[in-house]
Amino acid sequence: MFNLLTAEKIKVWKSRKMWVSLGLMVVLPLFYSWNEWYMHTKYGNELNQATDTVINGATGILMVEKMAAWILLAFAAFACFYIGEEFQNGTIRNTLSLGRNRMTYYVSKLLVTLLITTLGVVLITGLAMLAYTLAFGFGEIEGIQNYGNYVLQVFPVLLLLTLGTISVPVALTFITRSTSVSLLLSFLYIMGTAFVPGVFAKIKGLEFLTEWFTETWLMYTDFAQQATYSQAPKMILLSLVTIVVSSALGMFIFQKSDIK
Repeated sequence: MFNLLTAEKIKVWKSRKMWVSLGLMVVLPLFYSWNEWYMHTKYGNELNQATDTVINGATGILMVEKMAAWILLAFAAFACFYIGEEFQNGTIRNTLSLGRNRMTYYVSKLLVTLLITTLGVVLITGLAMLAYTLAFGFGEIEGIQNYGNYVLQVFPVLLLLTLGTISVPVALTFITRSTSVSLLLSFLYIMGTAFVPGVFAKIKGLEFLTEWFTETWLMYTDFAQQATYSQAPKMILLSLVTIVVSSALGMFIFQKSDIK
């Protein structure tokens, strides 16, 4: 496993796909903060936390919630290209021919993808807090008395929900063994879980299904509300279950697949 992770570190370091994904995590929070500062100074537009999510440096911790769709699409694409090119270029055969266990290979790819995603989430959150502090001041979050405790409770949940969602494109890439097909299915999954649960919420008896998707919690939960704390264990459990179930399915099919 250690040798595989070392090899993956070298590949990722030289990967343009990783740098493009992380580059987006740098550009987007800076663009959002500049655009909202410009609209505020030029037209007097006032930011509202309920609709704009991030309105100052303190609420910058919620940038993952504000930019959930961008983050998920960017890192889903990274996962599909990063793993899919191994099948496309046939380099996976070289690794497996050396006697590497397929499960170990899967786990190494999953860990690298989740680590890069974690780096992106930390990067975008840190830059958002800095940029919004410069533009609108650090401020506070209404109803939150202990900000440090709030960050320790909310940020890990936001991160885990993101990682849970990204584990699915990893599984889809190993299942389809195709960059283009996994990319399409991943985008359909992300867009579907963003909107379909809203339909369940309107159908009597199916409302509970809205709580089965990590992305639904990530995009539609108001993490600035104190009441959200009580839902944190449920979100953490769902994230971990999503990672385990998607990975188990991906590993099982990958183990049975014929690598050509």
